[in-house]
Amino acid sequence: MVRSFPCSPRPTFALVGALVAAAATLTGCGGSGAAGTPAPTGPAAVKLSAGTLVKDGQITYCSDISAPPLTFYDASQKAVGAEIELGDAFAAQLGVSANWANTGFNGIIPALQAKQCDAIITQLYIKPEREKVVDFVPYMYASNTLLVTEKSAKDVKSADDLCGRKAAGQTGTTIVEYLTDQSKKCAAAGKAKIDIRQFTKDSDALQQLRLGLVDSYGTTLESAAYALKQQPGAFAMVGEPFNRIKVGAATRKDNAALHEALTKALAAVQKKGEYASILKKWNLTGDDIEGK
Repeated sequence: MVRSFPCSPRPTFALVGALVAAAATLTGCGGSGAAGTPAPTGPAAVKLSAGTLVKDGQITYCSDISAPPLTFYDASQKAVGAEIELGDAFAAQLGVSANWANTGFNGIIPALQAKQCDAIITQLYIKPEREKVVDFVPYMYASNTLLVTEKSAKDVKSADDLCGRKAAGQTGTTIVEYLTDQSKKCAAAGKAKIDIRQFTKDSDALQQLRLGLVDSYGTTLESAAYALKQQPGAFAMVGEPFNRIKVGAATRKDNAALHEALTKALAAVQKKGEYASILKKWNLTGDDIEGK
């Protein structure tokens, strides 16, 4: 069974630059452009009846645009990231433009219910309590992974190779629980335990790996993917993703038509190969939901 993620409702992302951090403080309705992404010129692959969207011809997504590499602002203040590209791809299948409304995570479901947007795309974990109030279209996983330096990837290929080595993680997260369980397995096999180093900030744990003070750093796969993109050739992900939980696009309970349309749009994007291409671009293939 997938365990809960860290105490925060969204994972802590390391290596976020000052510009991104400043942009993430924006609130209200900010988008990838004044009118969102242009509507496709070709025919819609998935038909929408009039009145399905708050504004015909445009799908508005509520999203907390502060979590690279999923959703964040680039230097030109344009919303970018894996989830932005997926949402835009869904919109293209629907034959409408995509508008991104930057919305604080804590109030994002109330914003959807108040029809400030049509759907939520913002790494919203699919949990039973949320399924009571919104419908979900699962489109990827959120998961944890282990990061090592590129030069040590040949020695540490998975958690099984951490016996007797140093590993860093953020205090109070499932990463530390995972490493603790692995350490017990090491001891049971007659091997040295894992030397687990805990830090209050995820970025501090990564810094330990960068300085060579630990052999591995456990974090969300998304944070690891961003570190790989920011510092090519410095790090490598090892082992299989773990602590997986599904993430979905949320729609209102009274809008079954949009839920069905987004389900079809996702299938079309997957069939075209666009889905796999987007995840590969952002180093998120470990979160691929296809066939899993």
